[in-house]
Amino acid sequence: MKLLKLSRLIFLVFILIALAGPLKAQYQFLVTKAADKALPVTARGIYYALPKTTFKVKLILEKVSRIRGPFANYTEKYLGTDNFIKTNGSYFRLLSVDIQPVSMADPSQLYYVQFPEDRSAKEIRHFGFQLNDEGVLSAFGLKPVSKTEKKNEETSSQTYIYSDNSSGFKMAAGYSRAQKVDTIVRKFTIDTLTIKRFLYKTSWVNLSEEDRANDAAQQIKKIRDSRFNLLNGYHEVNYGDGVRYMDAELQKLEHQYLTLFLGRETKKMVVRNFMFDPEKGHLSKVLMQIINADGQQQNIRLIIKPANLLPLPNAVLPKPDFIFYRIPVKAVVQISIGSYPFYSDVFPIPQLGVVSSTSMENTQLHFDWQTGTLTGIEKR
Repeated sequence: MKLLKLSRLIFLVFILIALAGPLKAQYQFLVTKAADKALPVTARGIYYALPKTTFKVKLILEKVSRIRGPFANYTEKYLGTDNFIKTNGSYFRLLSVDIQPVSMADPSQLYYVQFPEDRSAKEIRHFGFQLNDEGVLSAFGLKPVSKTEKKNEETSSQTYIYSDNSSGFKMAAGYSRAQKVDTIVRKFTIDTLTIKRFLYKTSWVNLSEEDRANDAAQQIKKIRDSRFNLLNGYHEVNYGDGVRYMDAELQKLEHQYLTLFLGRETKKMVVRNFMFDPEKGHLSKVLMQIINADGQQQNIRLIIKPANLLPLPNAVLPKPDFIFYRIPVKAVVQISIGSYPFYSDVFPIPQLGVVSSTSMENTQLHFDWQTGTLTGIEKR
């Protein structure tokens, strides 16, 4: 009799286990990578994405334009120097670099969470998914929390220009005509008396380029003589701010005349914005080409070097009640000019890491929405 009761009890336990198995199976989540083909209309679930990082790069450059002076042909003759701008041209100098990471959903890492098909009143499974405004997974099994995430804003490429001076030569607009006076002598002889009569004929002639260059060189000499007389007290001017002001003005005037021979440089600031989306096998890009002060062409290149590659396999096979997340790597982001590094910093880059999975059963999970990594887990 006791043996019969024991056998019935064991049979009942097996029946309960057999019923519990399918009951549990039908309430499991199934997370699969979204394929190109459409899912069945009867499927019940949500999509979520893993994040990736792109970089917004801002380059601030200075463009220096070299302008040949209008009297450059006579610089050696009148100033005695060969150090002047002989041809027009321009070159760039890189002043600063600013790199901002921009987190966004990765279209190549889109997943579909299929909810349990049937639910009974006794076996209702409470759960909660939290996604950011781009559909990136941030938590599972947690109560919804109202929070404001800082969005990464992209700005269009803009150029801000400043100039250190006007683009022309002020003293080149001098008067290009000179007054010419001819003296005409007429002689009258009356008997033994000779009378000379002087007539003056005035006319205007155009000055040649060399005449104008000679005049500009004489003005430079006059200005330097005036500065010398001013500083040694020749004009008996009261020393103080007045002398400094007059000397500064004379220097400006001298500089304007010198630019007619030596040429001049104008500078302006140029801002360029770029976006770079790093991927495995595509970790460098030439942002732009510039000409340096020596006239050589150089590339401004962005290079990404992973710093902590983890020897972990990608989890690609779906399992019931398992969810996919990312393990990012940190990488050195470098800006170089030619072969010389100019800027370097370290950023986490999710898409260069691996995709892993963890159990969803009776757990609360929290993910970093910018990197996709698992930051918290709690068993219930």
